[in-house]
Amino acid sequence: MVKIRNPLGDVKIGRQGEVVYQRKYGEQMRRMVSPKRAIASEAQIAHRQRYRDALDWRKLLSRPNRRYLEGYCITNGVVDDYHIPLPWSRFALKLYLQHIHFVLITKPIAGEEGEEQKFEAYDNEADFDAFYSCYANWWLYQTFTPLVTHDLTKVELYLYRYGLPGTVTVSIRNTSGNGRPTGADLVTNTFNGNDLLGSPSWQGILLALSDLILDTKYAMVMRAPSGAGNKAVRWRADTTSPTYTKGWAGVSSDGGASWGDYPGSDFGFREYGMGAGKAGTPGLLHIRHPALLSVVHKRQGKVVSQSSNLSSLDEEYLTGQVGIDVEVGDIIKATTVAGIEYEYQVV
Repeated sequence: MVKIRNPLGDVKIGRQGEVVYQRKYGEQMRRMVSPKRAIASEAQIAHRQRYRDALDWRKLLSRPNRRYLEGYCITNGVVDDYHIPLPWSRFALKLYLQHIHFVLITKPIAGEEGEEQKFEAYDNEADFDAFYSCYANWWLYQTFTPLVTHDLTKVELYLYRYGLPGTVTVSIRNTSGNGRPTGADLVTNTFNGNDLLGSPSWQGILLALSDLILDTKYAMVMRAPSGAGNKAVRWRADTTSPTYTKGWAGVSSDGGASWGDYPGSDFGFREYGMGAGKAGTPGLLHIRHPALLSVVHKRQGKVVSQSSNLSSLDEEYLTGQVGIDVEVGDIIKATTVAGIEYEYQVV
């Protein structure tokens, strides 16, 4: 805005082109025309208000609450896109703003859809041209990505032994943003590596996990802690032209503290699970959020089950998932630690 000193008095009033002339306190002023702002939609207005409410809720957190959230992120590996633990301020906003996810897993039934079947695999034995050894702190992993949500039952790995490696542990883990194993084992099992053949064969390992989600990358992790260079488990791999595009092979040389990739390599594996049940069959509902407070399960208007005090910032514990058996028509109301309620109906 510009003040115009004109001894002859006001000579212009109103808009002319991109400029507006007006009189203020007896003096003439000139300013540029303000551009028209887009009118916010109802959804945008609601989102902005929700964010303001989240900021207000965060301000009310006590200092011990803030310290607990900071430590929780470090301890449980809650990280940002750069794999840096989230500060308490951002994690608090996540607790308020993140929606509750309801994941329905239909139960297997008798017949073709309820039978065990192979889902993900890279098992053409003719393609395997090399091996990698697993012993002591040298752990191996293979990632895979299910295209169908299903219950895991077992895996088969293409292995053989060199010497007597002792007990071998195989587990399933989640993966981080870079596709490498992260967090604790979701399920684990062991077998005696001394019983492996001296030539490659398929070794089956029972791993019962009730919830492998489609388009989510997981890792099969193998280790033989009592092994050594002359007593190891060897996992056959394709190192020249692997065709499995939904995962890759990798290694940890420090007992799982850090991970690296074997570029252009895939291990031989098969992953089995139960076929999904038909639509409408009773199933298991997973309710997921970083901090659930309560869950109310109703069927035909009557309360079937009710859980409360699942999370408490003051008592320093958070519940991230609850599983309940449901039927078609059931209504579930879940509330977060921030007091936000979500409703889901099973269809």
